[in-house]
Amino acid sequence: MLSGFLGVLLTGSGAISAADYFVSAKGDDGNSGASSTSGWRTIDRVNRARLTPGDRVLFEAGTTFPGNLLMTSEDAGTSNAPVTIGSYGEGRAILRAGNATGITVENAGGIVLENLVILGAGRTNNAGYGVRCDQTLTRTQRLAHLTLTNLDVQGFGVFGVLVSGQQAGFEHVRITHCQLHDNLRGGMEVAGRLAWDSPAYAHADVRVDHCQAYDNSGDPNYLKNHSGSGIVLYQVDGGVMEYCQAWNNGALCRSSGGGGVGLWTCASRRVVIQHCESFANRTSAADGGGFDIDGGSEDCVLQYNYSHDNDGPGLMVYTYAYASHRDHGSVVRFNISANDSRKGGRYAGLWLRTDGPPITGIEVHNNTIISGPWTDQAARIHAQGLEARVRNNIFVSSGTGWTLRVEAPSPQVRFENNLYWRKDGPTRIGWGDDAFLSLADWRARTTQETLHGAPTGRFADPGLAVLTAAGVGGILGHPPLHRFSPRPDSPALGAGLDLRRRFGLDPGARDLLGRPLLDRFPIGAIAPPAVE
Repeated sequence: MLSGFLGVLLTGSGAISAADYFVSAKGDDGNSGASSTSGWRTIDRVNRARLTPGDRVLFEAGTTFPGNLLMTSEDAGTSNAPVTIGSYGEGRAILRAGNATGITVENAGGIVLENLVILGAGRTNNAGYGVRCDQTLTRTQRLAHLTLTNLDVQGFGVFGVLVSGQQAGFEHVRITHCQLHDNLRGGMEVAGRLAWDSPAYAHADVRVDHCQAYDNSGDPNYLKNHSGSGIVLYQVDGGVMEYCQAWNNGALCRSSGGGGVGLWTCASRRVVIQHCESFANRTSAADGGGFDIDGGSEDCVLQYNYSHDNDGPGLMVYTYAYASHRDHGSVVRFNISANDSRKGGRYAGLWLRTDGPPITGIEVHNNTIISGPWTDQAARIHAQGLEARVRNNIFVSSGTGWTLRVEAPSPQVRFENNLYWRKDGPTRIGWGDDAFLSLADWRARTTQETLHGAPTGRFADPGLAVLTAAGVGGILGHPPLHRFSPRPDSPALGAGLDLRRRFGLDPGARDLLGRPLLDRFPIGAIAPPAVE
């Protein structure tokens, strides 16, 4: 047992000792490390220590420590007695990693990393990760309890943070109030390395909140897959990403196989992305969007999010040929996409497509989609292999753009009670090889926008405060969410289908602004205010 005994912690296995160790600029590696006046001096000394459950290693705040911290299975903690690496004093200590990985956690659970700045030599000079937590064991049992809090991770050549696993990864993961920026391949990935056709999930019970990922450029020389994303949850069974922001990621990605997206999930089950903002994300090839539920995702939800000014899609549901799980049951609701698909042509504010197995049971409702003058369509859906219900949405286009464009039309994709608007002329709906300039004509020819034989939907000005006389193209920047509220005379107010009563769906309790969903169910992402 190392010196520095402070007390006794009780765990499920009985009483164990726990110690605090200090590392300071005035320390000496020959010291006991038991206090700030007898602290160690280097990261190398910390690497030589064997840490036990409940131990804490605290670096002096405001001081820079060069080196690369390594924690192995011998340093593992427990759920109620974790091993903690952090700072003491005012502010945060700086761990300067040079050209390698800043902190490596290998085959260890019960770890807390908090209140640190982890600095690489720059995204084009560094060849490592800011924080890499990995399980390399050939086992199927996940390691439990991993917490990353208040970390600033920047200047790394791969990811700012990677949580991974070979046969299994981690469970009960909490990543909160972290900033991930100026890294090359991406901000953060919680992503397993299971075989592409594995029925398992690497990670479980993952929560990422109040994190920011920005200026992660993407690697122009990494061409076999995507790069330049903000935050990705991949191979996760049960997760939440909330109150996060991603911006200005992915500009240098040149991979034709896929680009970065601000905030997204892939090959996951029961992941919810909510109350997030993703904007000004870029690409030099594919993607470059705001939010995405991607290949092999089941029962995932995008809700209460704000996407704007991205190169690619604002709200995206997509799968590919080799997805490891079925794509089923995901929901996109109460989101805003404004001025997305800035590179035009291929994408849209809302973009749904499969290039692989069917995507089934998709519900898209109560979103507000407003396209800018540089894109060809507000919503673009490739319907072949897709089963989806699209209800109570607002679709707004400008110029000569399509309000809605549907390729390979299928009766499995139904539009019911949406509001369509094009400020510069009649609505433009593309339906396979046909083009409709009248909602009534489209309805009559296709039976879309009907319910039990009765007409639904409308072509009308939604009366949104953000749609000023300057037109749709005038909403550049960051308009506050309340400006997307319908005016009191809006035809969208109280005109929505009550999804709970009519279809037995659970639409959630509130709209994008947190207003309760009362009897007057809305079209679009924002409900009418409650009557006093």
